[in-house]
Amino acid sequence: MLMTNPPVNTVTRTSLQKTSLQKTSVQKTSLQKIVLLKYTLLVLGLFVFIGLINGYQILMVAPDTVGMKAFQSAMLTSPGFLLDLGWFLFAALLVHAALILLLWLGTAGWLSRPAMPERQRRLSLYLMFFAMCIWLMMANARQYPNMPSSFIKHNPVLMADLTFYLLSALLAASLIASLYLLCHTRLRQIAMGGLVVAVTGLSLWANGVPESNAKATGWGDGSKPNILVLGVDSLRPDETGYFGSEGELTPNIDQFLQQSAVYVDSTTPYARTFPAWMSILTGKEPVNHKGRFNLINYDYLNPRETLPWWMKAQGYRTVYGFDERRFNNIGEAFGYDAIVGPRPGALGFVLGQYDHPMVNLLSNTRIGKHLFPEMYLNRGRAGNYDPERYNQALIDEILADNSKPLFMTAHFLLPHFPWYSREMEPLEQFEMPEDPAEKFAYQYRVMLKQVDRQFGQFMAQLEAAGALENTHVILLSDHGDGFKFDKDILTPARDDMPFEVESNTRGHATNVLNLGQYQVLLAARSFGSEVFKPGNVAGNASLIDIAPTVFDLLQVPDADKNMDGLSLLSSTVEERHTRNLFLESGFKTLSVTADDMTEEKLLKEGIKAYTVDPQGKLVVRKIWYENILASKHRAVIRGDWQLSMIPGMGDYLVLTNIPEKKWWNLAQYDGDADTAGMLRALCEHYSGEPGFDEAAVCANALSAN
Repeated sequence: MLMTNPPVNTVTRTSLQKTSLQKTSVQKTSLQKIVLLKYTLLVLGLFVFIGLINGYQILMVAPDTVGMKAFQSAMLTSPGFLLDLGWFLFAALLVHAALILLLWLGTAGWLSRPAMPERQRRLSLYLMFFAMCIWLMMANARQYPNMPSSFIKHNPVLMADLTFYLLSALLAASLIASLYLLCHTRLRQIAMGGLVVAVTGLSLWANGVPESNAKATGWGDGSKPNILVLGVDSLRPDETGYFGSEGELTPNIDQFLQQSAVYVDSTTPYARTFPAWMSILTGKEPVNHKGRFNLINYDYLNPRETLPWWMKAQGYRTVYGFDERRFNNIGEAFGYDAIVGPRPGALGFVLGQYDHPMVNLLSNTRIGKHLFPEMYLNRGRAGNYDPERYNQALIDEILADNSKPLFMTAHFLLPHFPWYSREMEPLEQFEMPEDPAEKFAYQYRVMLKQVDRQFGQFMAQLEAAGALENTHVILLSDHGDGFKFDKDILTPARDDMPFEVESNTRGHATNVLNLGQYQVLLAARSFGSEVFKPGNVAGNASLIDIAPTVFDLLQVPDADKNMDGLSLLSSTVEERHTRNLFLESGFKTLSVTADDMTEEKLLKEGIKAYTVDPQGKLVVRKIWYENILASKHRAVIRGDWQLSMIPGMGDYLVLTNIPEKKWWNLAQYDGDADTAGMLRALCEHYSGEPGFDEAAVCANALSAN
């Protein structure tokens, strides 16, 4: 058989085809690298641009308007703060790197075609980058319309559903086409398919798909009940429908109260969140648990003498949920097995107003929990807070382990200053005031409506999860708030008073004479039993009574815990009504009580009292401790009466009849109240503290004892 060589023109054609394919492949690879480089430059430019805007606000504007220069050096010399800042920068860069990859995968397949004119390629690349930026801004504005970066919410065309879905479809089509063109080999197809599946799964997981929709069958062996202590920040009882408000703000809370034991005369010993929760967790007055103000150094506290540690010893799993921890640094050291909410630290203050659409969209996801822990589920970032995701995170943590009975403390901070959230809604029963100072009360009531909705959703989720089948739920507010309501005005009992008092001040823990700041909601409901029977319960109650009540529920002795409170189950009305309960005010700035209160003014006055410790936590400077204690108002309640001692008033003491909202100069009172016993109790409780009893009125009271 004869062998013949192929014609020369056939060899040449085949060779040319191979060469052409190789050349085309090299061109595509080169163009893909160019596309990647250009996207990298564009995205990094975006990162720098947004960083400069936020940096200017944080480093230039804030120090001038807020006084941050007073502790900038402390931040920059704190290893913990620098570590937290370094992680934030790394996480932000990682997010932008993911955006670069997404843009490249979504366009490189068709942008790298050699036949495409260079001008068209360049224009298409910029248009796709611009389209992605617009899509991110639209998604941000739809989810968090009150963030500054959501300014496009004012454009009806960009905010229309049709626009959003059309742009989403365009980006999706570009991604599909690009992936198809990129996957021209079997290996690439497999790799790209795996990547798509991984990214889709990660996106679903990150965006809060419940870890389990299964109903739990029970906790532990069922012999011990779950105990949930749920707090609503700044909730005044008199703003609920149950206590007579006609605002229709709290239907879910009202329904809960109607089926609960409601302690109608309840107060907080300290109208600030951290000291109030310290009293809840210890059963002690602030003088005894030592948490005398927010952000106190842990060296002054004993975190192991708290309910979570005691409950762990009883075989409970302990969970803590708090959606704003900048001023409340209770954490794992207090005995909690799991924490839900943002990580506390000085960086949280710096990033409080940080605004970036991608960071905003990620911050409340499970990815954001690890990348941006200070921003995760953070009510302090008011426009970026997501109450539904906070609820779901609590439920996920509850369902994560039901091998033991559950003890959970969770707090909901929507009604706290600055009284706005990701959305504002009109109130049917109230008109928006024209006076800016009076708008605070309106906005507060909007937040009450929203937190009531959040509470109702959470209770429904608990029931659906099977977490209420053998459970006691204690619902409370840590303190109230002052808005210069007429109902907070105290009237003089006589016409010849030698001085005037101001009872109607703004804020909380600013004035012990403002009953609206110190009166709190306190109720308990039993699911699966009748331990707490529905109805109003008389006798003065306090947040210090919760810990001994929990021990009573478990029938465990608490004598060795040295608690100041009484069990709400076993104590009598007479016992609670005739005991002494103490109140004190907090670290007060003038701006807290001003009609034109703003976040900037509050920080400007208060920030100089703080520093940053080596762990990166914001704490009060120790040189301020005595000044803060010296400025405190102090009061004692017994029965229907309150006796108050206020710095700057000399030997004048104010006696208040709480139900009648009348006050006397103590020296002019001639009724039956045991004022001598109340004064002795007040003097003994605060004896020796800086600033207490400047006029030495206690000398006679104690000597007469």
